Formats: sequence, C-alpha cells, structure tokens
Amino acid sequence: MERGHLREPHIFRVFTLRMPSRIIVGVNSIEKLSEVANSLGKRALIVTGKDAAKSGRLRIIEEKLNEANVEFEVYSKITPEPTISHAEEMADYINNVMTSRKPDFIIGFGGGSSLDMAKVASLASTNPKPIEQYMGVEKVPRKGLPLILIPTTAGSGSEVSKSIVLVKEKEEIKEGIVSEHVVADIAIVDPKLTMTMSPRLTAMTGIDALSHAIEAYMSLGANAFTNPLALKAISLISMNLRKAYSNGDDLEARKAMSEAALLAGLAFSNAGNCAGHAAAYAFAVRYNVPHGISCGISLPYVMKFNILAIPDKLADIAVAMGIEGGGLSTRELAQLAVTEVLDLLMDLNMPTSLEDIGVPEEDIMGLAENMLKITRLLESNPRKIGLEEARKIFELMWHGDIEARI
Repeated sequence: MERGHLREPHIFRVFTLRMPSRIIVGVNSIEKLSEVANSLGKRALIVTGKDAAKSGRLRIIEEKLNEANVEFEVYSKITPEPTISHAEEMADYINNVMTSRKPDFIIGFGGGSSLDMAKVASLASTNPKPIEQYMGVEKVPRKGLPLILIPTTAGSGSEVSKSIVLVKEKEEIKEGIVSEHVVADIAIVDPKLTMTMSPRLTAMTGIDALSHAIEAYMSLGANAFTNPLALKAISLISMNLRKAYSNGDDLEARKAMSEAALLAGLAFSNAGNCAGHAAAYAFAVRYNVPHGISCGISLPYVMKFNILAIPDKLADIAVAMGIEGGGLSTRELAQLAVTEVLDLLMDLNMPTSLEDIGVPEEDIMGLAENMLKITRLLESNPRKIGLEEARKIFELMWHGDIEARI
C-alpha cells in the first residue's frame, strides 16, 4: 500500500496491493514443491532453524528437491527473534561463503524467523549494503533471488508479507524492513506441516495471527480489499484456535489456522499493523518475551484505547469473533471484543499483564518512550499516541486493568 498520507480522507487514498505471484494452499500442498522448484533452477539454498534440521521435519523438503533433481545446501542456524547481526551473517554467507556455488533460488522453511531470514538471503544476493541500511519502508532497491516460503507454524504470515522483523540489539527494540522486493515469489501453505507444534507454540503463533488481523482492521491503512481478509481471519481464529490448542491432531482446526494466518498476513502486509505491535516491540527484546506473547499482552489494551476513535470497527471485530450483537450498542459490542480477546488469552494459558511476565513497574515510563520510537506503526493507529497516552497504556497493561478508561 502506498503510504505517506494516511490521515487524508479515505476517498483520496490510493492503494497498491502486493502479494506472492503464486500462493499454493491446502492439505498436502507440499507435494507441489518438486514442480515449483524445477521451474526456478537447479540449485537451492534452504534456510531453516536448528530444530527443523535435527528433528527430521526437513526431510520432506529434501525429498521433493531430489525428485526435481535440484541440488541444495542447508543453512540451519536460524534462532527465534533474529538480530541485525544474524542478518549480516546470513548476508555474508550468501555473498561470500557460497561464492563458488551460488543458488538459483532460496527456500525458507519453518516459523516466521526462518522465513524472514530467507528473505534476508534473497535481499542480500542483489543488495550489497549493510542490512541495517534497508530498515524502514521501501528502502530495498532491487529484487533478490527467487524465493519460496513454506511455513511450519500458523502465525507470522511472513510467507505472504513484505516485512522482515529484526532485533536492534543496542536499542533493545525491534524494527522492520518493509519492501515489495522481499515478498516471496511462491508461498506453499500446507496445514500438515503445522501439526507438530506444541500447545504453547500453537497458542503463541495463533495470537500473533489474531494480532495481525485485528491491527490490520484497526489500521488507518485498512481498505476495502484488506478488511474482508482481516475479518475472515479473526473469525477463523476465534472458532479454531482453542481447538488446535487442545488437540493438535485436529486437522480441520490446523487447516483453518493456516488459512487464517495467511489471510491475516495479506491483510497486515497491505494495511499495516498499528499500536499493538509498537507496544509489543517496546518490551519484547528487553525482557526476552516471545513475539506471540508480547503481542497478546499488548493487543487488548490497544483495542481498548482505540474504542474512542473506531467503536464501529471494534464492534465489527466482536461480531467476527462470534458475539451476538442483538440489543447491544456499538460501544458495548466494542468492549465485548476486548473482553473476548482476554478470555481467549486466558483459555490458552497466556499472560495478560506485564506484571505476569516480571516487568518491573518502575520501567513503565521507559517502555512508553520506547514505544514512541516505533513511528512507522504509530502513524497507522487510528487514535494518536503521545508520551502520556503511551504511559497510561503501559500502566494499565502492567496492572492488567482493562476496565479503566484510557
């Protein structure tokens, strides 16, 4: 989406939607990998995490590449929450270590971190500057090597997004590379690949997807194309996340969650996230909080904050979550959307306050200041946030007080 005039009247906005050239979705869709890989070349680099390589989950990828007579090399050093330093190591690997055996294309296999680092590998293959110089919006000048992304979780939406999220170690904050040049060429979304997720990982990734969908719907960048995607994702998650969490073998629930994560990824990539992710980025690195947990803690408080600006949108979210709206006012429905998110977090045994995860109360002001650094996301929030508003959000988030007015 073209940005820069988000607060102009909606009628004057121009939207450019960006997504992979091909999205292959469905149970056993991984079987298409041989055909897809064969069309891109004869040598691949697989970017994945240590666990995928050790557990044998990578075998299906290797088998399909062998069927296609595609040579491959595996880079399996990816860890959760990758840093700029990790991205520079990835860039060095693709440009220097692989000098004599350059791949024709990149395959990302795993959770959001692995998919994001596969994007880094592709980006770095044609863009030689330090990775940090590409942080921000549309700062990547050239498309990199062809990219296939295959998620094994149902949350990040990275397989269809135009974002790479990296940790800036010194600042203890996360920031994104946002560019149409890092969008995958092909996404393969097979729900069967998500069935090995533990209940905890199912919960964290599912809440990540819910955050993407709700924030995309609240965002000032939301439009007639992203809104249906976001609402459908919210509905699918509300109906299926508890099922997938309680019974990981429920293929119908896994299928619904994979589809929801994909829809939410398309929605937020084109509409933008807003203050929920800005708040999450403000404390996740400093206190080593996984992304899904930090987003889950932040989401209901930012929804509550935004009720004043967009009560009708929060009411829509409530209806999408399955709440009956008969006889209720728009504001009552909006408040029930917040309550439903909290109920879902509690059903998934996830924390609902900063106190729950050990954040010191005296750090609230510092976190508020950190949040204000994430200007890209705050500019998309429907209600303006200054230092006092940020402080109040974190104060209520620390106490777990969702009833107070913000």
